[in-house]
This record gives sequence, C-alpha cells and structure tokens, in this order.
Amino acid sequence: MENQKVRKLVLSALMAALVYVATSIIQIPSPVNGYVNLGDCFVLLSGWLLGPWYGAAAAGIGSMLVDLLSGYGHYVPGTLIIKGLDALVAALIFRALGRGKTAMLVSGIVGETIMVLGYFAYASMILGKGLAAYQYSRQYRSGDRRYRHRPCAGWCCCKGKAPALSGLEL
Repeated sequence: MENQKVRKLVLSALMAALVYVATSIIQIPSPVNGYVNLGDCFVLLSGWLLGPWYGAAAAGIGSMLVDLLSGYGHYVPGTLIIKGLDALVAALIFRALGRGKTAMLVSGIVGETIMVLGYFAYASMILGKGLAAYQYSRQYRSGDRRYRHRPCAGWCCCKGKAPALSGLEL
C-alpha cells in the first residue's frame, strides 16, 4: 500500500515537471498578453493517467510554476486552481465515459472549456480585464463622478480597477 502511494507521488511529480517543460519550451506569443503552448496536452494527460486528485495536483502545480518563474506572478493563484480543475473534471468525465477515445475527446473539450472560462473570469473579476474593465472604463468616460479621481488607460491598469479588488489599496 505504501509503495503504491510513493509510486503515485513520484508519477505526479514527473507529470508536474512535464507540464512545466511542455508549457515553457514552446511559447507562441498571443495578442491578448499571454502565450499558446503545449502544456494543456499534459494537463489533460495528467488527469487521465493519474486520476482526478493526483492529476489535478500535478497539472495545477506544473502550470503554476511556469507562471511563477516566467514573470506572470499575478496569474499564479488562478492558474493553480483553473488548471487543477481542468485536469480534475477531465479525469472524472474520462472515467465516467469508459476511458475510450470518445471519453478523451469529450473530457478534453469540457476541460479546456473550463480553462478558457476560468481564465476569462479570473482576468475579468480579479485582474480587472475583460467585462469588468470595460464597464469601469465606460463609466469613467461617461463622466460618472465616482470614477473621475482615477485615470484610466483603456483596459484599466489603475488602482482599484476590479470589482473584486475595490476597497483594497494597491
């Protein structure tokens, strides 16, 4: 029993390292302030091979380390949760549908949809990009007095920009 736990832990560390390497090596810059990479393949593979919990840990930690060491520190907490949830849900769907090719396809689509929506929500609500930033800049341009004391640069790079962060001194 203990040997199985050690084996699973070592495989999880190996998958986290593979997620890190696959995400770091090939980075194609994206026009939306990020990059496209092969790391998501290994995020899904982590969930499929290791199961939901160990796969989620490996995917979240490997992806989080890339953000931490690449200068995207503001994405670290979101990446840990979003990529972990991506692998967790993909693994659960993969098991429920019988571990076949169809299960891989369906779980991959659902997992990556969770990832896209998760990053949109994180960037919008926590970082002040997306819809929250649009609403703020629209109110600023409209002359709403509550927002006139802060300058705004289009997508809102100023203090107190996101609803989730309002009231915090940044």
